Amino acid sequence: AAPRRERPAYSRSDARRIHTARRTGCAMADTALRATRRARIPFYVGCAFLKQESGGGRNVFGHDPSIFAGAGTVTKAKYLRYKHLRKRTGAMQGVGPMQLTWYSYQDRADRLGGAWRPYVNMLVGFRHLAGLHRRLGSWHEAARAYNGSGPMAHRYADQVSRRLTAERRVLT
Repeated sequence: AAPRRERPAYSRSDARRIHTARRTGCAMADTALRATRRARIPFYVGCAFLKQESGGGRNVFGHDPSIFAGAGTVTKAKYLRYKHLRKRTGAMQGVGPMQLTWYSYQDRADRLGGAWRPYVNMLVGFRHLAGLHRRLGSWHEAARAYNGSGPMAHRYADQVSRRLTAERRVLT
């Protein structure tokens, strides 16, 4: 039998925050807490982005009109088929909890253990977000840049800002 993976021990305060985050829609709150700490961003920020990007951290492919649109749960086998098609066609799709879309972020996650793994996927997305925040000075601008450019990115940033306000209120 394979060895059981131990869950990290959390303080009572962390356990309450995880419980509250799950109750309010951050499905993978314990994983998000570990990844936000490692990426050095606030937990409430991670939960807000997970809700925006993947319904709270569901490990699914995106719905952009491209390859693997709406392909469901991201498994290693599906991801490897997607990656083969991505390399052959140059087309890309959002993958996993933070919906890593650009190939370089997917490849970065693969080097850390696999873009199909929620923790690794979150860590890459959260680190990218942390860098955007350092460079741009606000979570609103980081959200806009995370999404891209143009009017859609501005609407996205406004949506994330509302989520940030709500998450901050319940998780801090």
